[in-house]
Amino acid sequence: MAKKKEQTALIYNGRPLVKRGNEVIYGDINDPYYIHIRILETSNKKDLELATYVVVSLMQGVKMVKKAEREGIYRALDIGAFWLEDALENNKDC
Repeated sequence: MAKKKEQTALIYNGRPLVKRGNEVIYGDINDPYYIHIRILETSNKKDLELATYVVVSLMQGVKMVKKAEREGIYRALDIGAFWLEDALENNKDC
């Protein structure tokens, strides 16, 4: 019998980063806020598919709080990580 492979999420700045299809979730969806990234355009570079245009959203449950368009996944994660940290920190104060 084959041993079951344990799945682990990528970690970025101490938070989980999970990709499914053209969507990326950064943070824990069970927290009050998380980041949703939708990949709209990609390009191929040396057999590697890269996200070239994305929409990044700060989510509170199913409600979108902030939204921006960025060129590339790194720029989306950069603004998304800032939004997420700020939102979670401000949520502690309430």
